Amino acid sequence: MKFKNYLTEQKVKAEDYEAAIVLGFLKITNQKLDLNSAGISNSVYNTLQKNPKILESGEKIAKKVKSHFRLGNVKAEQYGRAKSSLTDFWKSHGATDTTPKTDILIGDKRLSLKIGIAQLMSGGKAESLATFYAAVDDVGEGIKKDKNYKLTEDVINSFITSTTAKGQIGPLIKSGENEVVNKAESAHKNAMKVLGNLFANNREFKIAFAREAMSGFKKYGKTSNSAAEFMLVASHDGSSVSIHSVYDDNYCAKIADAAKLQVRFKTSQKVSKASVTPQNPKGKTGMYSFWSVTSLIVNAMSEDTYHKGETLQEIAILKKAKNAVLGFVNKIFKSVKSTAKKFINFVIGEEKPTITTRKIKF
Repeated sequence: MKFKNYLTEQKVKAEDYEAAIVLGFLKITNQKLDLNSAGISNSVYNTLQKNPKILESGEKIAKKVKSHFRLGNVKAEQYGRAKSSLTDFWKSHGATDTTPKTDILIGDKRLSLKIGIAQLMSGGKAESLATFYAAVDDVGEGIKKDKNYKLTEDVINSFITSTTAKGQIGPLIKSGENEVVNKAESAHKNAMKVLGNLFANNREFKIAFAREAMSGFKKYGKTSNSAAEFMLVASHDGSSVSIHSVYDDNYCAKIADAAKLQVRFKTSQKVSKASVTPQNPKGKTGMYSFWSVTSLIVNAMSEDTYHKGETLQEIAILKKAKNAVLGFVNKIFKSVKSTAKKFINFVIGEEKPTITTRKIKF
């Protein structure tokens, strides 16, 4: 069943799935629901009551979690709204975002939920730098010998923070009229190149970068509830569920290889009470804030996806082989076509045959 079939008039978000899993866990363990204790807002709870399919999926996923960890009647909480404390390391790079990497806390199991297209990180200038230095701290000073290290450090430092302009970012980029946007867009393209090169030349760094993006170990500290220890990967209908430890080097390597790097603008439209009208109930002003972000995105993170990825590679190989065979057949067809044409011309008297002879010794 397609994800869109799960949607009613109210849009279901990834955060709603987190709440559905918590509700599902409380249900299968016969625990009394307390929304505050479970970290679930009234609005999310009301949305889920109108989406029984999401509740059903949440219960299926919760059963897999309970079975995987052999959990009893432990506390379950949607953790995304919890307050977090950053490490001194993280704050020293100017980063201030405190959104937990842990989405769901069940007992002492800190889970980051990934359904469908998963965004491991989407950090602005300070968050990007902190993640960069966290990976450097893990792999050691040797990486600084790579010329792309300094290039990456410099280009991230050139990212823009919050800047305001009239109109959406797409047309601004296309027009080339805003100098700030032009410089930032150039920096984004450059960052994609040099950071991509740094990843390609230093596999351990690439893995360390992905691990920090997934876990937040350096950001919050390994023992913090805000740092995720497990990736909970599930399909929208809850039929496919897998759980992976962030400490697993092989898993982090697969994620690092599967992740797509993006360096781009992130935008937010400004609103104002003074602009509110019946035709403009949200008070949109037409002014946008925009800033640079680094994102790591994977299409899916389950073992099934890896097999699918391998299959896609095999398809690529088969496609190449297919093209080669078609090319060979094409050549034969052209040769046959040419010979046939000559034969027909000969028959109708428009061309004389070319006869090749050779001496045969007896």
